[in-house]
Amino acid sequence: MRSLNILRSIVLAIGAAYLIFSQDHSSPVGIRVLQFISFALVFGPLVMLRIPKLKLTLKEIAIPTSIAFVIAVMTVLFGGQYEGEDTDELFVMRSLVFLFAVGMAVLEFLLSRKAKPEDVLELRISATLGAITGLVFYFAPLDDLNAVGFFSAYLALSAVQRAVWAAGPTKGKK
Repeated sequence: MRSLNILRSIVLAIGAAYLIFSQDHSSPVGIRVLQFISFALVFGPLVMLRIPKLKLTLKEIAIPTSIAFVIAVMTVLFGGQYEGEDTDELFVMRSLVFLFAVGMAVLEFLLSRKAKPEDVLELRISATLGAITGLVFYFAPLDDLNAVGFFSAYLALSAVQRAVWAAGPTKGKK
């Protein structure tokens, strides 16, 4: 789990840094960052499966990778402005971020029910961050700037939380 958290922390930190330091805070930029994150969370764990020293279980990789894959495909299908087509990119971004955050939150909460004792609290913190983000993207009246800002805040908080989790002691020595 530690190696997956390091990977996810790096990917989320790259996405957060790009959104924070970008001058363009429009919905298409947010969709492209979500697309990058989704594809990185699909291919990163698949590459990590090839490392024999890492003892990764299927439930740690298969379900988060499938959620990220679905979001990645949806960003490709719904995320672009095509010639002669008028799409509501803010709605698409809000919907995709909602699905990504809530999907990961539900998964992490379910994983926390049968996790190692040292991982339970961290999984629930991560699930809470995702649930709060989902609620904000579902209920709050966001414009482009606010939506990208809340998305970058979610990415930054999740990246830091996962990095602290990965850097902490293991085997019940907390």
